[in-house]
Amino acid sequence: MAGGCYSERSIERVRAATDIVSVIGRYVILRRAGRSIKGLCPFHKEKTPSFFVSPDRQMYHCFGCGAGGDVFSFLMNYLNFSFTEAVEELAAEAGVPLEKTGRDGSRTDVFREILAESHGFYRGRLAAGEGRRALDYLASRSISEGTIRKLGVGWAPEGSELSPYLQGRGYSDSQLIEAGVSLRSTRGSGVYDRFRNRILFPICDRRGRVISFGGRLLGSADSRKPKYLNGPDSPIYSKGNHLYGYREAASASRDLDMVILVEGYFDHARFVEKGFDCAVATCGTALTPSQARQIGGMASSIYICYDGDPAGQRAAVRAAEVLLEEGYLPRIMALPDRQDPDDYLRDRPDEAVLELVSAAGDPIRYALGLLGGWSSVQGTQRKVRVVQRLASVASKATEPVIRETLMKVVSEETGYSIETIRSEMEEENTGERRRAVQGDGGTLISPWDRSLLAGLLMSPDGLADPLIDYVQADDLRSDVAASILEQMKRQSKEGLSEFSISSLEDEEKKVCAMIMSVHFQRTESEDRDRIMKALDKFRLQRERKHLRSLLRSGEDENPEDIRRRIAEIEGRLLNM
Repeated sequence: MAGGCYSERSIERVRAATDIVSVIGRYVILRRAGRSIKGLCPFHKEKTPSFFVSPDRQMYHCFGCGAGGDVFSFLMNYLNFSFTEAVEELAAEAGVPLEKTGRDGSRTDVFREILAESHGFYRGRLAAGEGRRALDYLASRSISEGTIRKLGVGWAPEGSELSPYLQGRGYSDSQLIEAGVSLRSTRGSGVYDRFRNRILFPICDRRGRVISFGGRLLGSADSRKPKYLNGPDSPIYSKGNHLYGYREAASASRDLDMVILVEGYFDHARFVEKGFDCAVATCGTALTPSQARQIGGMASSIYICYDGDPAGQRAAVRAAEVLLEEGYLPRIMALPDRQDPDDYLRDRPDEAVLELVSAAGDPIRYALGLLGGWSSVQGTQRKVRVVQRLASVASKATEPVIRETLMKVVSEETGYSIETIRSEMEEENTGERRRAVQGDGGTLISPWDRSLLAGLLMSPDGLADPLIDYVQADDLRSDVAASILEQMKRQSKEGLSEFSISSLEDEEKKVCAMIMSVHFQRTESEDRDRIMKALDKFRLQRERKHLRSLLRSGEDENPEDIRRRIAEIEGRLLNM
């Protein structure tokens, strides 16, 4: 594997200083089996462990799905890290200094420099006189100066001041746009600030480096402007792969053996204000599998604390389902009277957090509690639907012990037998498997399209893979696959290194997620050659079919030329 911007020597030092069993053990329950250690594979659903980790070879392999590799590839496949991110993560943990080769790092380094300079600029504006309005607003929400400093909160002024400041520091317009801090002007040339008149919360990577911002609008009469604005995906930031507050929460979660998941920046700030630095937030998206896996590696006790309104309650159950699918059993904190965590905790003592923790329930009891308990469910049809929904939630659990536990909870709470609940859960899983073959929403993706897209999506070269240019839209058999390819080509032309699905339609996102969830191997050079040869063959066969159609129709004036061309194609096909 290429070493990226770090020397092979320093990468090997990181590898030697890292214990693969310890790293994988944060996310997978492992048990000794002879000289190896085994557990349920985190890359596919199974009931009998076929995932083995070798302490001697420092490698892992699943005999069920074929996934395997070293500690770097595990983080890449399980947490969606790039190779560089995996190296940096493990180097920081082991205290191993990394030597740069200067080959590949300069581009992303520039974006990190831009974000760091932007953060310094925004913090300076908050401290200056023009930041008084923002400080007053934060004070009105009982956010102390200590929490403001700890979180690195800043202020983006009303005008467009950051862009000219960064241009003066030598950065180009295209760099500012790609870093996510500026937008291209629609009134001519030049750029202007993405964030204006907003309190800004810096979003950092796992090493604490600023990679984006989330902004809260202050006092605008323009209803078209969103109250909250998050930075776009960029070469150093992907919303679905990062957790807001992770860096600070990592050590606190280990100390408390507890992590609290919230939705918003102010909810996160409220927990920090109360002394619970173990809180993290999603970055303006629904919880993703990648984020769930990171949360699962932070602590054994996971709590979800979303808004108390119906939308927040539904989102909490969906987040719990994602965590269950990744092998974790979360507990959900119930908030009364449609309040969000910030509102609920603001005027209460710090002990109120512990009260929420103590009262938190498993996803089944929480979901049933939203209905007022089983005794409030009236009517046979409604009871059937409720039991089916509860069984659906329980069926998301991939860990056998968690699955059995939730099955018993459904039975105990509703009075239905264990056998009935188990049957319903198995039916739900059968439906899930059918949907996984099709793609969510019933979108049928042919094996041909799935193979081509998998080759592109799983390439370690990202959008620099030559397959991006080689595959054409008319090589694909479905509109949704062709649309995904066109988005890849567009992002590649824009200079992005990794494909971001954030701009895709929901159906396209689901197809990408489905493909990446069942294809675990990275695209190697021999895979690329195989795909190109298959495409060459497919195109020749397509051309032959078209020529034969012309010949049968009698519309072409030169039938002999067509026959000669068909013969040439058949000769080439025979030699393939």
